Amino acid sequence: MRYYVLEEDEFDSPSSEEMIYVFEHERKNTWGEIQSLEDFTAKCLFIELRNHYIYQKEAVEDMNVFELEGKLREELSLQEVTYNEWLQLKENFSERIKPFVFPDNIVRDAYAYEPDWNDCFFVGETEEKYFGLYWCTTA
Repeated sequence: MRYYVLEEDEFDSPSSEEMIYVFEHERKNTWGEIQSLEDFTAKCLFIELRNHYIYQKEAVEDMNVFELEGKLREELSLQEVTYNEWLQLKENFSERIKPFVFPDNIVRDAYAYEPDWNDCFFVGETEEKYFGLYWCTTA
C-alpha cells in the first residue's frame, strides 16, 4: 500500500489549513492484511489517525497498533456514494492529487466514511486497485 499527503503549502491558494491523503493498493497483492475494500479502509484510517496523533501521545488511548487497527475495523461505518457523487469528487480532486490518478472505472460502489463538509473520506475499488481519498480543512 502506498499513500501520499498533500499539505496546505502544496496547493495553489492556501487560504486555510488543508490536507489531502491519497491511498492506493494494487489488488494483485493478495498477500498480507488487505484482502477487501473494508481491510483497505481500516488501514487508511489507521494511517491517517496515526499521523494525526503522532505528536499528541497524551491524547491517544494507551493501546498497541494492532489493537488500534482492530478497533477502527470494528467501528467501520461505510456508506454508499452515488455515481454522480463519485464523479463530483473526481472533478474536485483530480488535478489536485497528481501524480495520483483518480480512477474512473469503479467496479464496486464507492463508499464514504463520515462525510462532512470539512472532513471527508472516500474509498473505492477498481479491477486493478483500491483507492482512497481523505480531505480535511479548518476553514
